[in-house]
Amino acid sequence: MKKNSYFIGLFWGIFFCGWVNAEPVMVASDINCITWTVGKNDKGAKLAQSHLIGLLDGLSAGRQIPFWNFKEGISLQQVYVWMDNYCSKNPDSSVYFGAYELIDEHTEGLFQKQNPSKRAD
Repeated sequence: MKKNSYFIGLFWGIFFCGWVNAEPVMVASDINCITWTVGKNDKGAKLAQSHLIGLLDGLSAGRQIPFWNFKEGISLQQVYVWMDNYCSKNPDSSVYFGAYELIDEHTEGLFQKQNPSKRAD
């Protein structure tokens, strides 16, 4: 009887697990594009770059997308140059939104397609 209770509990746990919806991500701190552009020439560059790498790692892990190894891959230098260009064109934006666009562009739209809020239950 105890064994059956275990399996019934396991079954219901797995069954209801599919009904859980992903929660929106909150970014506690963000770096705006002006700070990114100005920071390239001082000690703030490493902080801004580390922040960007953390965002990309978190976004790709959250959607289970191999951002860094997608097709032929992407280097840190390519990421920094991409963000330099993004911030030059969008000075009022932020590194978070740039990271979002970069990961979606680099994965050929896979990031957007794997949006948990758009998944059918």
